[in-house]
Amino acid sequence: MTERKTESRERILSALAAYFKTRYRFSSVIARALAEDVLRLIWILSPDSLEEGQILRYVVKNTEPPGKLLRDCQFVLAKLTLHTSEDVEYRKCNGLKELKLRVIQRITQEAIAQGGSLSQEDIADLLFLDRRTVVDYIKELESRGVQIITRAKFPLLFNQTVDKTQMIKMFLEGLDEAEIASRTYLSENLVRRYVEEFLRTGLFYRRGITASAIATVTGIDLKLVEEYVELYNYLSSTQMASYIHKFFSFYEDPAFLKILKDKEQFSSF
Repeated sequence: MTERKTESRERILSALAAYFKTRYRFSSVIARALAEDVLRLIWILSPDSLEEGQILRYVVKNTEPPGKLLRDCQFVLAKLTLHTSEDVEYRKCNGLKELKLRVIQRITQEAIAQGGSLSQEDIADLLFLDRRTVVDYIKELESRGVQIITRAKFPLLFNQTVDKTQMIKMFLEGLDEAEIASRTYLSENLVRRYVEEFLRTGLFYRRGITASAIATVTGIDLKLVEEYVELYNYLSSTQMASYIHKFFSFYEDPAFLKILKDKEQFSSF
């Protein structure tokens, strides 16, 4: 995120926090947390909004096995950051090759976080490189201890068991994605993806929308939606019920429900 965008985001956060503090007499800490949640919600409901240097690209869903013909695969629309203002200075200091390595790490993480995965061919196409060079660059990054997950490697990541219940519990209890990642030994981007998919599913499910409709609207795989719905119901029947209620009830405000309704686009159903 550029310095200008960071300053703009901070101004928005400060304005929202001041509003919540004045309007509802919340403490500064709670007001700030709610402001952060609002910006998170905006991102969740508007995942296709683009910043300078970003593109939208259809990539293979990360549930598709490697080797499957592309024409038979499902795709998701991913927002990828090919260029930021910081990249200019980074290239001046480190050279073009290091910049390419930086971008490879960034866009592969972004694709994973949005439910897709990039192939080596995708990376070559996006960065105007030949595939052999991409292979060499990935090997170099991995030799430095940087994990690069491409389409071929993604299924191997899920040979390990991912405890989504524990992950969501930790999030509802106030841990951020970085803390959850360190405790679960998963990547922060993967944790963020699960959290955001759970939130998107929960927001619609609380309105009585079916799992199949949620999958259609959000682009989340139906099996995952059903898993998130089951997780929501389970947590709602435990001592986590109060956490669930407190977290989601803020977004039951009519203004937020209008945003949800505008995003649903059920007219084609």
